[in-house]
Amino acid sequence: METINGVTFEDWACACANLAGGMPENEVLNVLGIELPVWQKTTDEWSAKLGDMMAEDMNIATKYGEYFTNPKQGKFANAGATTMSLADALAIVPDFDAYQQIFWQMSKGADVGIDGIQVLQNHGLTLQSWSSVGQHYSQMQHQMMDENLSPEELKRNYDTITQISEKWQNHWDNHYKDSKADLAGDIDF
Repeated sequence: METINGVTFEDWACACANLAGGMPENEVLNVLGIELPVWQKTTDEWSAKLGDMMAEDMNIATKYGEYFTNPKQGKFANAGATTMSLADALAIVPDFDAYQQIFWQMSKGADVGIDGIQVLQNHGLTLQSWSSVGQHYSQMQHQMMDENLSPEELKRNYDTITQISEKWQNHWDNHYKDSKADLAGDIDF
């Protein structure tokens, strides 16, 4: 297995995912057993190599995404508890309806200046856990719209997805209807 400065692709990707999930950098360095300058050089080199690897095999992109969905692998399998597991995130967002509620709260809230990260934190989520949840429900939608399903099943699934999405879009439009964001109000042109 190829390494850069003794760090495998799996461990590098999991390190990046754990950092994105809130694990302190010094803890990541301890897990990897390296110092900060070595980490910086390693992440620069793996980042540069990732593009080449994906050009050769697009499955690498999928694998990289999987490490962000479940960063508790390799050397990070038992490291820290700061990164939420997918199972814990799905306990907070147990179904597509709950996912769409938060998704549209973030989207419509952003239109009026509400920080999406704060919305996630209010729900007990991090950006990393939200990314994992998003990938989970994206895969679910893909399965619901599989071309091998009957036309009736496809229509029923499409209608279900659309109904839930529109319900939460309308809810948050109504919720924020009297809110305004003046993000450029202090800028003179």
